Formats: sequence, structure tokens, C-alpha cells
Amino acid sequence: MKLIHQILLIIITLLLVVIVYLAWLVWMPLKSEQAVFHIRSGDSASTIANTLSSQGIIRSRNMFVMLARLRHSQNKLKAGTYSFGGNYNMFQTLKMVEKGNTSAISITIPPGFNLHQTLQRMERSGMAAYDSLLVRANDPELIYKLTGKELPSLEGYLFPDTYHFDLGSSMETLLSIPVQNFFRQLHKAGIEPDSIPDFDQKLILASIVEKESAHPDERPIIAGVYWNRMQKGMRLESCPTVNYLLLQEGIKREVLTNRDLSIQSPYNTYLNAGLPPTPISNPSLQAIQAAISPQKHNYLFFVSNRKGRNDFSATYQEHLQKKRNYEKSD
Repeated sequence: MKLIHQILLIIITLLLVVIVYLAWLVWMPLKSEQAVFHIRSGDSASTIANTLSSQGIIRSRNMFVMLARLRHSQNKLKAGTYSFGGNYNMFQTLKMVEKGNTSAISITIPPGFNLHQTLQRMERSGMAAYDSLLVRANDPELIYKLTGKELPSLEGYLFPDTYHFDLGSSMETLLSIPVQNFFRQLHKAGIEPDSIPDFDQKLILASIVEKESAHPDERPIIAGVYWNRMQKGMRLESCPTVNYLLLQEGIKREVLTNRDLSIQSPYNTYLNAGLPPTPISNPSLQAIQAAISPQKHNYLFFVSNRKGRNDFSATYQEHLQKKRNYEKSD
């Protein structure tokens, strides 16, 4: 009798685990990047499930198909262009396809994303192809239309933010809205680019500052370091400028190699004096403010303290000693 009770307890426990697991698959929201999907007339629940599963929109294609069958909707899913993703559970996603609900798509440009990363994210949303977006982002006529400047690209002008685009938005719309937001946010902060001497140079500096620290209080200090170095004719020796080159080749490194530092390019600030020819990222408002109003001090160097912040020095000897100390603690 005791054995029967134990077996029943095991069976009940297993059933509860299965029920909890199935409830998790169906009801627990899954956070994912929004993307555009085109469901064609006649697409089966299985075909749709495969697409959604491969893009990380649902956790289980089999459960999606089973849920559609339980709701007798597997052959009634509506064709159309949908925006999936965000923070929805499987049941909500299925209901969207049952009702034919389409909506705007959200695309987030994080601070410090460069042009290529931004366009790749737009491509992943399904709104436009990367190569076509790159052509438009480098089109002199469109650049002048959006910025009023003769620039090689829109690098630095795609303001970091979350944007909501209507499905079917043109490539020009995808690019123009972040640029318009760039000028709008600067205006709200009392920054008028046309009234600031060498604003384009300050934007380039801001794009480097953005990559050097995530801490707003450090950014004016870092901007001051680079300003001091340029005033003394010193090279900036900024790792993010070299990483910018590597990222365009699909290479990500935690630590640059000597070979990386010897790359012949105007973006390599270890070899070339002054700023690189263009921004290396789309900086935040805080980084732009820091570049426009750098902190005045006598620092010329800084090194990571291995805890997410930087340690600043006025002399090379002091900098080397701090660098050795942090390396010993690694």
C-alpha cells in the first residue's frame, strides 16, 4: 500500500511539473527584439510557429501549434504583416494572428551604437535590408537634407532612443526620425549646433567619450583629458577608435592586440594625432554635453580600475604605476 502511495505521489508531482512547465510556455512573457513578419495566405500554424520560434518570439513551436489546435484556429490564422516581439506571451502572440492585429514596430538604438550596428538592428526588425540602408545613410543628398551639412555619413546623428515606426515605413523614414530627434533633443537641452564653433569636431569627441565610460560624472573628465592631450599635441590613444575599425570587420575584442594598434587608418588614434575623421558612435546627450563643456583639470591619462570606472592621472609615471597596480590585482 505504501508503494502505491509513493507511485501516486510521484505521478502527481510529475503532472504538476508538466502543468507548470506548459503554463510557463504559454503564459510567461518572453522579452525579445521586435521584428516584422510577413504571414502569407495559406501559411499553416506549423509554418508560422517555425518562423516565430527561430526568431526567439515564442519558446516552443510545438506548443504554439498545440495551442492553435486547442483553440480550433490552426486553419484560421490571418495573413498580413505583423510586428512581433517586445514582451508578450505565447497566448497573446497567437491571438494577434487569429485576429489579424498589426501594429507599429519599436526599434531601440542604444547609446554608443555605431552606424553599422544601428542599421543591422533595423535590418533584424525586418523593416529594410542592411545594404540598402547603408547606401541611404551614405547618400550625400539625403545627409544634407536631414542635417544641413556635407558629411560622409549619418554616423553620430542617429540619436539613441526607442522609436516606433509604422509597418511599411520607408528607409528614409527609418533614418530621418532618429536624425530629427537628434536636433530636437539638443534644442531642448539648449544646444544649437549651428551656433557652436567646430560642433562636428565636438560630436566626434562625444562619440569617443560615450565609448570610454558609462558613468555621466566621468564623461566631462574624460573629455577634458582628450582636450588636454590635443592641446599638447599628444595622440589620443583611444581604444574605442580602433575597436570601431574592428567592429566593421565583425571583430569584437576585450583587449586590443599590438597588431590591432598598428592598423593603418585615420581612425587609429594610436598612430594619428587629433580626432578621427567622423564620429565612431551615436553618443548620448550627456556625452555631447561633456564634449561641449569638458571639465578643466590637468589630467592626461586614465586607466580602468577593473570595477567599471576609470582612474585619472596627470603624469605618465603616475599612470604607469596605477596601471601596474591594477594589473597585479587582476
